[in-house]
Amino acid sequence: MQTIAARKNHLSELFALDLRSLGLFRIGIALILLYELLLRSFELSFFYTDQGATPREVLWHSPFPMGIVWWISPHMLSGSFAWQAFLFILSGLAGVALLLGYQTRWAIAISWFLLMGSHARQPMILQGNDVLLRCALFWSFFVPLGARFSLDSLSKNATTYHSNRILSWGTTAIILQLCILYFNAAIPKVSYEWRGDFNALYYVLNMDYFTNPFGYWVLQYPAILVLLTKATLLLEISIPFILLMPFGNAYLRLIAFAIMVGFHLGIYMCMDVGLFSFMCIAYWLVFLPSLFWDIVATFIPLKFLGSIVTGTEANGPEVLSTPGPRWLIPCLLIFVMVMNYQRYLNPPMVSDEASVIDNVGRIIGLDQYWAMFSPGVLKDGLKIWAEGTKADGTKVNLFNPGQDNRSSDRRMVWTKEDSYARKRFLIWGLYEFPRDPFSRAFLKMMLEEWNQTHKAEEQIVSAQIVSLKTQTSPPYETLESPTINEKILMHYIPQPKD
Repeated sequence: MQTIAARKNHLSELFALDLRSLGLFRIGIALILLYELLLRSFELSFFYTDQGATPREVLWHSPFPMGIVWWISPHMLSGSFAWQAFLFILSGLAGVALLLGYQTRWAIAISWFLLMGSHARQPMILQGNDVLLRCALFWSFFVPLGARFSLDSLSKNATTYHSNRILSWGTTAIILQLCILYFNAAIPKVSYEWRGDFNALYYVLNMDYFTNPFGYWVLQYPAILVLLTKATLLLEISIPFILLMPFGNAYLRLIAFAIMVGFHLGIYMCMDVGLFSFMCIAYWLVFLPSLFWDIVATFIPLKFLGSIVTGTEANGPEVLSTPGPRWLIPCLLIFVMVMNYQRYLNPPMVSDEASVIDNVGRIIGLDQYWAMFSPGVLKDGLKIWAEGTKADGTKVNLFNPGQDNRSSDRRMVWTKEDSYARKRFLIWGLYEFPRDPFSRAFLKMMLEEWNQTHKAEEQIVSAQIVSLKTQTSPPYETLESPTINEKILMHYIPQPKD
């Protein structure tokens, strides 16, 4: 009997989380949410109004293959700037409430719903951090994120907990979501570059489109990139097993936390993948074990850390009931696993058909696909841009007029102050998910905006999206005449007015 009880105790510890870690997790995702709102607000008209790159009519008649269904979005009620600004302000207020831990459960629900609406309105610019944030907010509704480091915890009506560690279906879902992310990022990596010569990261960084200056520096050392490719694959496969290890779990999670923070900071230094690295780090905060807080408590007063509870930590985690039906979260977890398996077999970018699972995932916000740079990687340097053609045939870059993308220099120069640095993910979406209505609406807007702000002799008569691929030489080799392939993805010529 004692052996069975010990096994149950070990298993329960796997899915228990510390309330203080949940509080820190809440602060982390709230900061990501607010910063993302700030970035998008700079291009509010461009991304969200009917005068921008994606009018609502395009979404009505041409559903995008990934992202939330448009009809649940409050952003679709009006295409005016004022309405979009109002929704952004409302999202910001909910984000601040989440950050402070004020009416936390309501703040989570409102933030999640408005984030869903934002994603549904502009699916073209969604990245991994957007999807992970959406999933994190969804699962957070089922755990007490406001129990520590919050205004709610200072209330006279605050819930009293008998342990800093809690166990529920909600904590189980938060843990398994991250396991699903890494496992489904690793499994599709089956190409020779990932599991044969291990040169996958060498080719990824040679794509140019995402590469940062530090990434170009690392390219000088292909042997290091081989080691990093192996390490990436090993970490993505092993992390789910480490998190679910029944013995020494506190120490393993502390070690895994340090390793994965370094891993994601390394990605951030080498590649521009938006806020994905920071979102992953914010998610990892939830895995800080009680052991971490015991160490920190030697330097910070225990009362501030919420270490004084009515019970004893030795009794194990406190089991909490889950809001809603008891079967809800187990069914949703099974649904997410099945959906990821289906996406592995039938990636969304190669099929227009939406299954029942796809539609349900889009409605509840758990729609996800983690197989980036899988199963293989592009062995070409890649440039994608929008250009206009003047009456005399002269080409002009519509975002960066002074940049010649056809130059022999493969590297594209991005600056954080340049609006194109925020819009280029839209261009990438039009390249990866070629949908004519989206591309045509985007080019129409760019052509009209250019002609309205330039003199008669600078007017353009057509616009197009262009991709330019330059063959990448294998490691330690130099190609004398690399293959160069330029392709027009979409060409737009305005119809003459009556």
